[in-house]
Amino acid sequence: MRRYRFHQVDVFTTTPLGGNPAAVFLDGAGLTDAEMQAIAREMNLSETTYVLPATAPGADYRLRIFTPRRELPFAGHPTIGTVAVLMAAGRLAAPATRTIVRQECGAGVVEVTVEAGAAGPTYWIAMPPAAWTAAHVSRDECAAMLGCAPSDLADGPPAIVAPGVPWLVVRLASWPAVRELRPDLARVEVIAARAKATGVTVFALDAEDPACGVRVRSFAPGEGIAEDPVCGSGNGAVGGYVAHEGLLGDAEFAYVAEQGAEVERPGRVMVRGRREADGRWRLAVGGQAVVMIDAELRLG
Repeated sequence: MRRYRFHQVDVFTTTPLGGNPAAVFLDGAGLTDAEMQAIAREMNLSETTYVLPATAPGADYRLRIFTPRRELPFAGHPTIGTVAVLMAAGRLAAPATRTIVRQECGAGVVEVTVEAGAAGPTYWIAMPPAAWTAAHVSRDECAAMLGCAPSDLADGPPAIVAPGVPWLVVRLASWPAVRELRPDLARVEVIAARAKATGVTVFALDAEDPACGVRVRSFAPGEGIAEDPVCGSGNGAVGGYVAHEGLLGDAEFAYVAEQGAEVERPGRVMVRGRREADGRWRLAVGGQAVVMIDAELRLG
């Protein structure tokens, strides 16, 4: 009997049973690729991760990330969730003030800055560069895909934005329009596949919570995820879109996004961007996490 310890962690929240859950296996050594994928199907969460010894110089560990259908090179909420679990389990030292964790994954070595605070640590991911390309999807196609009227769409083109993984990003006119979407998931899957995107992330530059400035939803039926409750890479893609289009200034910005209320898992994502001297934007996505479950998987 092989035994594998794992945790379930709620990310982008300080409230248990909110945010986005991820399963984190502390020792993926000995599991085959097929077993990792099968376990991810069994967990049936947006992502399941497996911690392995680092192979890249300077990395603290290597991480493999699986949706219920395939392996991803990078994802935001399981990155934060894994760091939180490793610290809770004593595998990484929790910071007195601030520390940097270096995670090796399919997208390279990603830095996560952990800042101590009275309400618990905050985890900031230095997002991979967010490549931006035009998406050849008409307004009528977007409206039909999302289940809204064309007038609910804001000005501005849909785009493929890829901070580690590609998302088709669509801007809506208001947060109520985001809330009221009734997406045709079959169309979402077809259009996202045509665009070679993980899924579709939508946003509006206002929010229901006065403490937030952006409302977000993410749909990835092609990954077996009808709606991702609170999506780190999706929010990174929105940040890349905001930066590229200059929606919040051309030098730097910071905001808090709300996501997850529509699936009764509300969470908050902090996003900040700064344009470097060479013109490229540096984006960071941050949030908190609550470790919920400490359990064991047994494979006979």
